[in-house]
Amino acid sequence: MQLSIQNKLQLLCDILDEHHSNSSVSANEHAQLERLAASILAQKELAGEDIQNVLTSIHQYGKEGISTSDLSRHIDHHQDQFSHWINTVQQHL
Repeated sequence: MQLSIQNKLQLLCDILDEHHSNSSVSANEHAQLERLAASILAQKELAGEDIQNVLTSIHQYGKEGISTSDLSRHIDHHQDQFSHWINTVQQHL
């Protein structure tokens, strides 16, 4: 079953919220986040520089999380960005 753009955005918010509240997520969860952000960007259905920048930042965050040796530190380093990312994505639901 193909997920709609709205389903993907909601899933992205859910995953980001999990990262924001739980600093023990795995590298596999970062990979899922990276793939999901890439998939949304590839669909080119969302207009606006703000959402494009946020999706690019989320994609980069996921990509870096895959290869980091200290996931807790990586997540902690991005704590102040999660709320902005989630709010921006929710505006496009």
